Amino acid sequence: MPQEEVVRMSVDEYWADIKDEYLLEISNTSPTDVYPSTNPGPTTPEGGVNFECHCVGHLVGSPCGFEFREAITCQKSSNEEQMQEGACGAELLSFMECVTRTQCFKSGSDKDDDQKK
Repeated sequence: MPQEEVVRMSVDEYWADIKDEYLLEISNTSPTDVYPSTNPGPTTPEGGVNFECHCVGHLVGSPCGFEFREAITCQKSSNEEQMQEGACGAELLSFMECVTRTQCFKSGSDKDDDQKK
């Protein structure tokens, strides 16, 4: 089994122009060419949660993953009328409280800035 390699880059390197032809080609590829129908967004064609969508998948593994799963399960099992009447309010509030408490959506540089204040 090949050993994993950790590659580190500076902020300047991250924002620099892409020079490698292959990487430039990949960066200019439309997401629809990569995921023509297999990644339709946060919801699968059957109405379930699409955990392959990066907008959903990373939430499950976040510090607030449990709260997110509770909220999304409630949302998916409720109809539109129930949602209008406030269904899942407690679950969504619990998720948002976790996000605020853990600051799990802040980037590393944002957290560093807060610690300097």
